[in-house]
Amino acid sequence: MWPAWTLSLLMLVAMILTVTPSIPNRPRFFLMMGGPFLLGLLFSAWVLLLSRLRWKEKLLLAFAGIASPLIAAQVSVPEDALRTAMFIYGVPLAMFLTTTGLAVWHLHAHRSRLTAVVLLLGWLSFGLVRNNGFIGDYRPEFVWRWSPVHEQTLPALPTAAANNSTTATAPATEAAPAEWPQYRGPAGDGAAPGGPTNPDWTTKPPAIVWQIDVGPAWSSFAFSHGRLLTQEQRGDAEYVSCYSADTGELIWSHADKSRFVEVVSGAGPRSTPAVHGGRVYAIGGRGLFNCLSETDGSLLWQHDFVTEYQASVPMWGFSGSPIVVDGLVVVFAGGAGDKGLAALNADTGELVWSLASGGMNYTTPRLLTLAGQRCLLFGDGSGIRGMEPATGKVLFQYKPQGWENAPMVDLQQLAPDSLLTALGDGAGLQRIDVAFTDGQWKFTERWTTKKLRPSFNDSLIHKGAVYGFNQAVFSCIDAETGERRWQGGRYGFGQAILLPESDCILVAAENGDAVLLKATADKLQELGRIPTLNDKTWNHPIVVGNRAWLRNGRTAVCLDLTGQAAP
Repeated sequence: MWPAWTLSLLMLVAMILTVTPSIPNRPRFFLMMGGPFLLGLLFSAWVLLLSRLRWKEKLLLAFAGIASPLIAAQVSVPEDALRTAMFIYGVPLAMFLTTTGLAVWHLHAHRSRLTAVVLLLGWLSFGLVRNNGFIGDYRPEFVWRWSPVHEQTLPALPTAAANNSTTATAPATEAAPAEWPQYRGPAGDGAAPGGPTNPDWTTKPPAIVWQIDVGPAWSSFAFSHGRLLTQEQRGDAEYVSCYSADTGELIWSHADKSRFVEVVSGAGPRSTPAVHGGRVYAIGGRGLFNCLSETDGSLLWQHDFVTEYQASVPMWGFSGSPIVVDGLVVVFAGGAGDKGLAALNADTGELVWSLASGGMNYTTPRLLTLAGQRCLLFGDGSGIRGMEPATGKVLFQYKPQGWENAPMVDLQQLAPDSLLTALGDGAGLQRIDVAFTDGQWKFTERWTTKKLRPSFNDSLIHKGAVYGFNQAVFSCIDAETGERRWQGGRYGFGQAILLPESDCILVAAENGDAVLLKATADKLQELGRIPTLNDKTWNHPIVVGNRAWLRNGRTAVCLDLTGQAAP
């Protein structure tokens, strides 16, 4: 029996390492998928070739090992997320049950029959649950099979008649710019003007102004003139939705028959709309790109990147958000040839320029003034590129040491002549100093650190410090040296925004809690924590004035940061 116990112990170690956030994501993913496959294969070889069981017993256990998961698959919920979990956890379970059964009944005449029965019962236990996906540290979200599916409890949203027409109509043009026009705020850096008037949530916590049900999506909000723009999934329809920021009431919605779903994150769009000049721009999980009227949601123009540009849908769906720059709307289109990054006329949708950008990408372009030069920055498998916004002309291209493919975190400006970039999923951060002299670009890697290793979580820069998620632990590092200042906030794989006027950070924890931190490099200082969304939350919060809006794949909520909701 010692080989069986050894393989089972190795399988247990691999499972523990899989959910250990301090380990880089790539080895963890290999352990999660490769561990059951390789160790399960070795365990099967031991049963059939090396164990001292009689051949009839070997064949019986082999038959049970094949038939049990097939039977379980027929009686369990037919969903890919559960099938994946059945492989990841079913194979280890089968190894443990087989080893234990043979050890306990080693002297029993029917030891193999009893073990086969236990094996079948173990696999059938998957018929009692559903899997809603996986949280950031790769643990499954098992729930009872008969518990309500949130999305199925939601009605279809009413859509305006104009949404059924592809005829463009002129939208109302807003005189003033939107307060939160795009993903991660006005400057795209996660910094919000305004914030709490009383930062001590222990004495005066924020009040909930309203709370509504929404469909699954990992979109954040855009905010424009009292309207919240977001995306959500309801059944086979993918929606761009507009809600009243004051009341949470639906103002309009636009629906397209499209659905993206994958086993980790579930169903729904991943991108956040951009709003500019009375128009709303939004890309769905399968690459359907809409321009809508901000006033009533009527369709102005639309592109399907999969059919028009022969784009491949990324593994986690189209997640990069559009931005509007100088009359162009720029977005990762993922198309073949030179149709990777696309800049479209914001009014007509006509393609103005495009660049090749191969592979998967989950990031948003950023307009920066870097080393005194105004440029559009974008990272992909080839590295970092700077482009002229109007023409797409490549000004520079640089691939940092340690750069991984499939970027997941946006580039950020650390100083007028410095960039902060994540090197990959859980791979660490790097500061790159940039100089532009005599028409030449020069790049110097000042530091690289693994003291802050974001996965899909954006970092914040404030007063010489960088704050963010070191996997599941919130941390602070020194912007000059990359050395750690502190870590310790246990907020899972959440998201955060900076409130610089009050030197605070608002964290949307992965479990749905809203947490207020003091943005200080001296130590972790938590100013308060309140439960708000009570479920997996990967969506960025937003703040405009003294109110905050948070959402996840089930719920949206408005918080009054003064601590007292308006009557």
